[in-house]
Amino acid sequence: MLKTGLIREELIFTNLEAKTSQELFSFLGNKLLSLGYVQPTFTEALIDREKEYPTGLALEEFNVAIPHTDPVYIKQPFIAVAKNKNKLPFIHMGTEDHVINIDCFFILGIIDPNGQITLLQTLMERFNTPPFVEKLKSYEGKELFTFLLTSL
Repeated sequence: MLKTGLIREELIFTNLEAKTSQELFSFLGNKLLSLGYVQPTFTEALIDREKEYPTGLALEEFNVAIPHTDPVYIKQPFIAVAKNKNKLPFIHMGTEDHVINIDCFFILGIIDPNGQITLLQTLMERFNTPPFVEKLKSYEGKELFTFLLTSL
């Protein structure tokens, strides 16, 4: 289980209508800024880091992305989860040009670098567990929050 408090109901966003990844990042960055989780430079840093180190991950029937920035842009640790109504194209992790369509985004705001490694390992383990992915696909809103709270 992850450190308590990283996942909060106010950080679960479902049925978003972003047309591009930048639009999604801007929306999430503004929300996180208004809630006091990030620095004003967070969104730009998130976009820049994603260009340099893509975080898209193709699973069997569901694709996720794990965008994050350096700790300097984070005020308070968090995990935000976003599901867009339409899939958004992202570059697959470890490639420079392999585009996949993302279903769900886990935006990480981690201050402790060791904690980030542990968190990424936990997420990768869960993403390789079919029952976890099935619930991630189908749950929305409060149900998704409760599920993640008890599953990570």
